[in-house]
Amino acid sequence: MKILNRKLDAVGRFFQIVIFSVVFVTQIFSQEAKEYKLTDKAYGLAYDGVSFWFVDSNRRALIKINEIGQQEVFNLGIPNLRGISYDDRESKLLVVGQKMVYKIDPNSGGITERLPIPIENMAGIASVGNFYYILDLDTGKVMMYDRSNALLVGGFLTDRSRPRDLCFGRESIWISDSSDNTIYRYDAKTGKITGSIKSNTKSLRGLLLSGQKLWVVDRDAKEIKNIPFVETERFIASGEEEYTLEVTLKFQIDTVSLSKAQIAVLHPPSNEQQRIRSVKFFDPTFNPGFLQKNRAHIKKMSIEDSIGEQILRYRFTSRNQYLKYYVGDDYLDKGTSFSADIAPFRDATKENPKFFPRDYLESLEEIRKQTPIANEFRERLLEKGFAVQPFRMIRFEKGRAKAILDSLSFFLPGFGWLPIVDIALPANSDKRYFEKKDGDLILYQSLSSVPSVSPVYFRKDPSSPWENLPAEINYKIK
Repeated sequence: MKILNRKLDAVGRFFQIVIFSVVFVTQIFSQEAKEYKLTDKAYGLAYDGVSFWFVDSNRRALIKINEIGQQEVFNLGIPNLRGISYDDRESKLLVVGQKMVYKIDPNSGGITERLPIPIENMAGIASVGNFYYILDLDTGKVMMYDRSNALLVGGFLTDRSRPRDLCFGRESIWISDSSDNTIYRYDAKTGKITGSIKSNTKSLRGLLLSGQKLWVVDRDAKEIKNIPFVETERFIASGEEEYTLEVTLKFQIDTVSLSKAQIAVLHPPSNEQQRIRSVKFFDPTFNPGFLQKNRAHIKKMSIEDSIGEQILRYRFTSRNQYLKYYVGDDYLDKGTSFSADIAPFRDATKENPKFFPRDYLESLEEIRKQTPIANEFRERLLEKGFAVQPFRMIRFEKGRAKAILDSLSFFLPGFGWLPIVDIALPANSDKRYFEKKDGDLILYQSLSSVPSVSPVYFRKDPSSPWENLPAEINYKIK
């Protein structure tokens, strides 16, 4: 599999997608490019180390794509072809039909063996050790087939609306769902969902994982597409939306003297969920700085400044990713404690020293079910010894701002900060699963467990504490 992945990455660097066609380019053949269209009923995607393959369920054929983009059609005459993969242990292609898996010689395209499988409508197959993982279209279940004993020996339910294909990679089963154009990752041993990747495809029908690259067949667009994503031990990030906002702040300063005073405006947080760029304040007297290790623009005021109403304008760009966090088994029973920098976000007297991450997640699940109101939810978490950081965000849908919401992140010892954008726990969801969508943009977050009323802070002189000022916030999407 590692050899296959290295080879596929090399080939993947040389093909580009064009509308209704795919162009494969290879340095081996003097950069010669061939252009071709995927067929109307393309399904599945495989790579044998030399060529790409897919099946056409309408033509009842197996189609090979060589290094320079030329196609070769092998008419199998088999109905209901819905999946293909390459078994590098046997150097055979595996093609899925109705109640049958066909082993095919990639050199000749000929069938070498037929394996009857008691599943009426199969779609997608992956060879892993002594087992085949097969997707049952009728039930949405991943079935495990024992090759040695020729028996179905178990599996797990995907709970997907319209699953269409699967593949195996990095100890996980990956499943495409055409209902929401998303690829879901599952733990191959437990069957638990561990993340997902959003795509911009319209009709997912093929799936192939290679190293850091994920390729899909989009039947409607007749394209093979690369779906960019980032995978770590803590999360999967995919997709990206960019927003440029111009913000106007109106607030009041009431004080005797401004000669030593300072105003600070916190930037939106820049982290793995959103990357803030090009922050520009229209008032040049504000300069970049830090407020309690958080990026901000700060102004040193003078007697020339006026008290009373203040109006500030600034602009920034945010690149937001769609993130899925999953707290794996390795984190559940870690006996860790809170570090010193978490102190402002918790009440140490409430901490239960016997709590493990597993206990925090169970407690969180109960509180989410019982407390749907944001402020009450935060207070309940603090009472149970959680560290919380409130934030205010804008929710975008299709590029338009839909709502302003207040929510929070909580710190799970041994794992890190996790967002809870929507308090209510979706039905049948896994309590170890958290997400932040690429349409959720955090405008500002608090410097402690107490919610901030705005991103504006003021202090009378350098020795005084910072005071969070209320402000009217207006924004325009640029």
